Parts: sequence; C-alpha cells; structure tokens
Amino acid sequence: MDPEESLESDSTEKSLSSSQQLYDDESQEPEELSMENPLLQPALTGDVEGLQKIFEDPENPHHENAMQFLLEEDIVGRNLLYAACMAGQSDVIRALAKYGVNLNEQTTRGYTLLHCAAAWGRLETLKALVDLDVDIEALNFREEKARDVAARYNQTECVEFLDRAGIEGKRA
Repeated sequence: MDPEESLESDSTEKSLSSSQQLYDDESQEPEELSMENPLLQPALTGDVEGLQKIFEDPENPHHENAMQFLLEEDIVGRNLLYAACMAGQSDVIRALAKYGVNLNEQTTRGYTLLHCAAAWGRLETLKALVDLDVDIEALNFREEKARDVAARYNQTECVEFLDRAGIEGKRA
C-alpha cells in the first residue's frame, strides 16, 4: 500500500483504526519527524505562542534553525504543516503561514495540505487554508482534487465546503 494513498479519516471507528495503522506504518521511517524537533509538540497541541517564541525570539536556542525544523520532511515529503493539518490545528497553520512557507507545496505523490485536511475531515483547517488562498484545484498523483479525496473518505462536510469554495472561486 502506498503511504500517501492511504490518507485516512478519523470520523468513524473503522477509519480511526485504519488511520492509526497508517500512522504506525509511516512513523517507522527514520526520516519521520521526531520528538527532537522542537516545533512538533507546539504544532500538534496548538501552542501558537510557543511556536512564535521559537521563530521570533533571537534568544531562543532553536531560533536560528526554526525554518529548517518547520520544513524538515519525512520520506514521502510531508513536513510539520501536514502534521498540523492532520491534528486539525488551524491556528497553527495560520500562524506559520506568516513566516512565508509555501502552503501549496506538494508531497512526492502530489498531496497538498488541502488534500490532507480533506482526508482527515478537518473542516476548520480547510477553511483556514482556503482563506490563505491555497490552490483548491491542485491534483495529486491520482488526478484528485482535495474535494475528491474528501469524497473518497466520506467527509461530507468537507466535500460541501470545497464545492462552495470552488464555485465562489470561479466567480471571483
């Protein structure tokens, strides 16, 4: 099974089990983000203030390497922003966006942050990403938009939101 092909939803018990299996399988890679990354804990727990201290306080021991920690990728090309999307940390995404990260960057299989949030059913994160002007038309290796990924994992609210966002985007 391809690692990214299996983005899972946490909306049902079955998908929680599948999601945990996917996470367990992928986290065995040595390139995976580790707890040694000082940004990981604040990103996963929504500690925006903690992240800002690392990025903005020159006295912080991790300040000089903050962007490197943020953009460190696992074997399939996911960085800390993907973990924040899976965890539904919309405020973290908004806060980190101001440091100039590319919110449209794709993994080796073409998945974007929007695809990730859609697969995991993170509606508020989808809204944050759309507000930050990500490309809702981006395609993964299966030629799927984030909306299609949401549909594949039965994330109905996400599908409906992305449909509305797509229509409104075409009017603009």
